[in-house]
Amino acid sequence: MTTLRKPFKTTRSARKNRLKHRSGVMPGEIFKMLAIISVAGLLATLMVYAYNFAMCADYFRLKNTIVRGCDKISREKVIELAGISSSMNILTVNLRKMAREIENDPWIRNASVGREFPDRLVIEIVERDAVALLKNDKEMYVVGRNGVVFKRFETGDMVDAPVITGSYRNGGVRKGLLENAFEFLNCLSKRDNFPMEWNVSEIYADDVYAFSVFTDNHLFLNIGFGDYEAKLKRLKRVMADLEQRGLDRKFLSIDLVDCSRIAVERGNVFGPRNLTKDRKMEI
Repeated sequence: MTTLRKPFKTTRSARKNRLKHRSGVMPGEIFKMLAIISVAGLLATLMVYAYNFAMCADYFRLKNTIVRGCDKISREKVIELAGISSSMNILTVNLRKMAREIENDPWIRNASVGREFPDRLVIEIVERDAVALLKNDKEMYVVGRNGVVFKRFETGDMVDAPVITGSYRNGGVRKGLLENAFEFLNCLSKRDNFPMEWNVSEIYADDVYAFSVFTDNHLFLNIGFGDYEAKLKRLKRVMADLEQRGLDRKFLSIDLVDCSRIAVERGNVFGPRNLTKDRKMEI
């Protein structure tokens, strides 16, 4: 078999042509690469400069903070919880962390923080509802709508809610009594006539009085456990009957345990055990 070989001169000429081609391309590629690196470096420098300018510029320095949703807690307290200062730049604020710090206050159920460019922060909070105060032997605690105690009552707390007594025994809450108290308050929240939630000053529960309520116009209501809606409807008729008779509806003790036989007593009384045959009136 015969192998054909290219002439030596031809091979040498081809190599020279390739070298010439490469030598012509290389400077162009190097120039392009240098140009790209230069542009990238310039952009990076400009970005760093712009970032530093924005971080230090008075244009983005905090000048106003809006707080929405305050009722039981003050605007100043919310700003203190958030750690806000006048020297802040709103671009550097960690909004999520700030919201978490605000939510550390027991009165605040949730919080959100947002920016309004160029120089404003907006804080929106949702407070917990104080439905009742739970009293133990020494202190009182604030209870929410769900029956959960969320803080100890302190001087300055703006709470206008009934006090639940008698449900705290031997260092703990008697859950059954507390559940009855909130079931009763839930019934009151649906009413548009006396008594309503804000008319109740104290709810008392124990083995003697069963389940009793004191109102802001000095009524003592011995209600007993369960069937609260029916008993409240019966109370409405009793109060209407007293009004028709022209009787003062204050300083009364009303026994609603048995809806078919309502006993009413006038005077400064504190419970059904004080009722006597010659002083009570059945309706």
